[in-house]
Amino acid sequence: MLASLATSVWVPAHAGTLFGGASFAGGGERSEYVGVTGSALPVPYLTQKFVVSDYHYSYGSNGTRVTVNGQAAEAALGLQKGWETGWAEITAGARYRYNRVSPEGADNRSDGGEWGLALTVLGQQEFAQRWLVNGLATYNFGPKAYWARGRVLYKVFGKAWAGVELIKHGDPYYRSTQGGLVVTGIPVTQTVSLGFFGGVKKTAGDPRAFYGGLELSKAF
Repeated sequence: MLASLATSVWVPAHAGTLFGGASFAGGGERSEYVGVTGSALPVPYLTQKFVVSDYHYSYGSNGTRVTVNGQAAEAALGLQKGWETGWAEITAGARYRYNRVSPEGADNRSDGGEWGLALTVLGQQEFAQRWLVNGLATYNFGPKAYWARGRVLYKVFGKAWAGVELIKHGDPYYRSTQGGLVVTGIPVTQTVSLGFFGGVKKTAGDPRAFYGGLELSKAF
């Protein structure tokens, strides 16, 4: 499931960050994820990440509507560098997914369990006092799946930001583009922040559909 690769939030690691989220789209597509990232070892710039996700999606293949239900888990190590107005990170790790495809035998390429090597690059940079850009790109060797997102945001109040996002994801048999509006960094407590997003999604072979979701993070 390509949407399940969206497993990073736009906050740099402190001692650690718990994060999670959920998204949905037309056709019954959905995904949920939860994870933790941070510096558990006393090594400068070293960061660790562990994420689990659950997802459901469907697509057309040779006149058949293929439905996929699955789960995935990723454990990764990486390097993170922060500065006054931004930060950057790169991680690499093992990712395992297990899919159940319906109808049986409709797409054996996506069915069952598969290991992959997940490489992820992400970062953020503020500019012009109240603006920032951030981005995430990940590629999962094995399934040959990719997921990339870019955001341009403006500080609207406190630690909250609002703006636009563009997302592209796919694999050799599935391609999707989506874009819309986002509000993120809404303070719930001193260490917890909340975000919302929504817009229009276009999957190859399917009509346009609405997508939306939320993201949550807690620094510790």
